[in-house]
Amino acid sequence: MHPSPTPTPSTIGQLLARAIALYPTHRGILLRTAAIFYLPVAALSLLLIDNLTTSILISLLVWPVDSIVILSLTAHCIDVLHGRPLAIRTAAMRGLRRLPAHIGIAVAMMTVFSGVVLVLAAPIWVGFLNSDLSLAEISDAFSTPANPGQAELFFKVLGSALWGGTGICLSGLLIPIPLFYLSTRWRVAEVALMAEGTGPLQSLRRSWNLSRGFVLRTIGYLLLILFVMGLVGGVMGLAVDSAVKALFPAVDQARMFGLSFAVSKLLYIIAAPFHVTAVVLYYFDLRVRKEKYNFGVV
Repeated sequence: MHPSPTPTPSTIGQLLARAIALYPTHRGILLRTAAIFYLPVAALSLLLIDNLTTSILISLLVWPVDSIVILSLTAHCIDVLHGRPLAIRTAAMRGLRRLPAHIGIAVAMMTVFSGVVLVLAAPIWVGFLNSDLSLAEISDAFSTPANPGQAELFFKVLGSALWGGTGICLSGLLIPIPLFYLSTRWRVAEVALMAEGTGPLQSLRRSWNLSRGFVLRTIGYLLLILFVMGLVGGVMGLAVDSAVKALFPAVDQARMFGLSFAVSKLLYIIAAPFHVTAVVLYYFDLRVRKEKYNFGVV
């Protein structure tokens, strides 16, 4: 690490190369930080998950663990870029202290996303309102056992549902666009949360302001990160899947749910540090571009 008195903006390629270089340089502490949290989760999933319902339930219960891992890794990356010593305990404690604010960010984003979906799903509601069908009729059409008039009602529902089907197709095209745009504008909010100590709404506003004028660049960078992670993750996933089938050829379907969840968390131990590193680097690059921010560079 060397301080840079005149920091300069980096290209997307330079940022990605720096993230790839930074990861192996500090992989020991980054991997240990993620492993401390994810190894117990992986073990717990093997014991408790035996179907899709328990898989979803465990996912919801361990969601704060994902947040702590992200915040702790973010703290590490911020310290690396400023030339400060790294310590797992220090980073984890900083992550725990900022966990309520991080949850606040998630709640605020989900609230906005839900509002957007409700508004853009208007064609669906209009379509089914125009169908002149009651909820009771729709329920009866698909009820079991069948009743004598069900066939006629069933075809009536199918015919009227064309309105709803058109609405679903239209909303399906409209909804992803603003959600993707909002996600892009708010992508560095959690870094601002850790680097600047801002609150949930302030962090979202900070990310929005920093990304202004760089939306297409941000989209391109995030897609490049996802491509790299998808490529590496896909290869590793296939290798792990082959190994699991070779080692446990007779494992039943119920155990496969827990095993798949455990494997995904083990892969996160490897993938999360790279993803967080790349996003932290991009946050500071935006600050260099917009504010001439000065910090130690790799």
